[in-house]
Amino acid sequence: MFRLFLSAWLLLLCCVSFAKGYKGKVFEVADNGEKLPVPGVNVVVKGTQIGTVTGANGQFILDTDVKNVMLVFSYVGYHKVEVTPNDPNNITVQMVQGETLDGVTISKRRKSTSFSRVNPIQSQKVSGAELTKCACCNLSESFETNASVDVSFADAVSGAKTIKMLGLSGKYSQMMVENIPALRGAQNSYGLEYIPGTWMQSIQISKGTAAVKSGAESITGQINVELKEPDGEEKGSFYMYGNQDGKMEWNANYAMKLSEHWSTAFFAHYEDTYREMDNNKDGFLDRPVTRQSNFYNKWKYKSDFINWKVGLSYMEETRNGGQVNYDHLLEPDQQEVYGIGLESQKMNVYSKLGFIFDRKNTSLGLVAKYDYYTRDSFYGHQYYDIDQSNIYGSVVFQSYLFNENHNYTVGANYVNDQNKNQVQFSNDNSLQDVGFDEEVIGAYLEYTYAPTDDITFLAGARYDHSSLHGSYWTPRLHLRWAFNSSSTIRLSAGKGYRTPQAIAENSRYLASAKVWHFDQADPIQEEAWNFGASLINNWHLWDKPLTLSLDFYRTEFKNQMVVDLNQSPYDLYLYSLDGSSFSNSFQIEARYEPFERFELTTAFRVNDVEMTFKEVGLKEVPMMAKYKGLVSASYSTNMRKWQFDLTAQFNGAQQLPTSEGRDPVYQQPSESPAYTVLMAQVTKNYRAWSFYVGGENLTNYTQDNPIIAANDPFSSKDFDAAQVWGPIYGRMFYFGIKYAFDY
Repeated sequence: MFRLFLSAWLLLLCCVSFAKGYKGKVFEVADNGEKLPVPGVNVVVKGTQIGTVTGANGQFILDTDVKNVMLVFSYVGYHKVEVTPNDPNNITVQMVQGETLDGVTISKRRKSTSFSRVNPIQSQKVSGAELTKCACCNLSESFETNASVDVSFADAVSGAKTIKMLGLSGKYSQMMVENIPALRGAQNSYGLEYIPGTWMQSIQISKGTAAVKSGAESITGQINVELKEPDGEEKGSFYMYGNQDGKMEWNANYAMKLSEHWSTAFFAHYEDTYREMDNNKDGFLDRPVTRQSNFYNKWKYKSDFINWKVGLSYMEETRNGGQVNYDHLLEPDQQEVYGIGLESQKMNVYSKLGFIFDRKNTSLGLVAKYDYYTRDSFYGHQYYDIDQSNIYGSVVFQSYLFNENHNYTVGANYVNDQNKNQVQFSNDNSLQDVGFDEEVIGAYLEYTYAPTDDITFLAGARYDHSSLHGSYWTPRLHLRWAFNSSSTIRLSAGKGYRTPQAIAENSRYLASAKVWHFDQADPIQEEAWNFGASLINNWHLWDKPLTLSLDFYRTEFKNQMVVDLNQSPYDLYLYSLDGSSFSNSFQIEARYEPFERFELTTAFRVNDVEMTFKEVGLKEVPMMAKYKGLVSASYSTNMRKWQFDLTAQFNGAQQLPTSEGRDPVYQQPSESPAYTVLMAQVTKNYRAWSFYVGGENLTNYTQDNPIIAANDPFSSKDFDAAQVWGPIYGRMFYFGIKYAFDY
């Protein structure tokens, strides 16, 4: 496997990434004369939608093909900073609150999470500073302080986590890494834990349909993870993490500048959860014993006309769980004790090649990716094996018509998914082949019209042909209007398509005695419209910055794979939608800095998610919270020597699957109770060292009996470990150490 991985990497060392770079640092001068970095400053190429945000060290890297630019450093309510760089690789900007120095305006430190004012698609950037507010061990844990994305356990035995956005499962939100589609198919269940938090530079979260150049699969949104750069802010670091539940984690990364044009970075991750816990005394481990090894190497070449990025990664993971007296050295069929086991391997190679032309805003890009994933798993006496590969290729050309107010992007994509999946249910002694292969080739055109800095209109359409579903069109529209100096409104509408994997995306129900029923053998194509509107206001309250965001999104399915848990507590039905299915999501979010270095975020979201089920008709979708509230506070002392973070999540009731017909001992109410989760962390920073301690689920709230019929997993048809709606283990404390050294 590793030889194949290495060969694929060497083969792809002939392609790669985009854009001329501008690099610099933004700082302010403290009373004692020390230069302090300013994170979160918005950096935009004037007259375009190209921009970035300064990182935790005040540094920024802006990849763009635009030459002779003027960079704008801005924050609503303050004067703009406009700088024409003399040296694109050494830009320094001093910020002085409320003053102007030699015609250069000064901004103020922005929050660690910010809304874009220039992107026509509503997008929120989670910076590295935000990721340090809690123990962000991997991607799944990076949303704990975010109001838009929910994270929860999929079941009570495997430790798998799932996300939800706009009231729908994360499978309807397109996952991207380095702006390349990622975590596809079977990786959707566990892939969030395959990206260590210490590798991430930032996360961009956009709601609603994304741009058509990313493909047709984005229905409710897009999450893009940017990994740390070889020539970025951090030369190297070492992290160690541990918690009272017996998890230890080590991370190391090191970046090297090899020459004027070449740089590389190495990342290593190892984690080991060795402690066997059964705090609720139900006879099952509260979380599996897990070991993961992960390696990533990134190369970067940058010149005036050609830029190149190439990366390769390799991951191995083992998860063993089930009843506390299960012996994982024996075969599952040799014992009548319930166990689960998963052996996973993943490798990925990607390449991005960019050619920059003398004409402004004009470039040609080539992207190639190969991803391989395999998982052998068992849940009691049920077996599920996955062998999945994905090939992705893209060519994109961007330029403008007449003048720089009329920009266009044209391109083509190729996707090849090979899914070799085999399943054996406990009521069937034979292996069933449930895999499928699909090829999709498509072309697209995007047009962006920006007559002024305040108005942007983005229209796109793509045409795809699938080997399974034939041809289809994907139209998408986005409008942005900053109608005054503090308010921006966005409207969006678009369509999305995806091919679901019936068992891979619902593998958590293998941890139950449910009997699976399929209405059709061939995979269907899901089809949905998404409509959205958002309003962002940046005001001042008592002379302090306040950002208020309101948004509403509606998703309407024309076709969908229905996962029906309402006909019977002992059966799982999967079939095509016959009727209506929709999700309405309304969210209000406020970010305020009542005094210096204190950030306060409050948010509240209401979800209305309904689907037409056979036998019962239109009904609320189970396991979807009706509302969610969030309050997050962060305070840092002068020069950030100490940082204090506190987050409270208020989780609303969820409709539960039917329990009618169960043994009365195992019957459940029609909906779960609402509950609150509290998290806190204290960080002490030195010049190169950081030490932090924290706690999760400080309210010590846990779901009663997360495993139904845990005392009889094989004989009882009531056994079910997949009806998890709340925390499955209680209060947990952790600690961490970081050592970082910069250029």
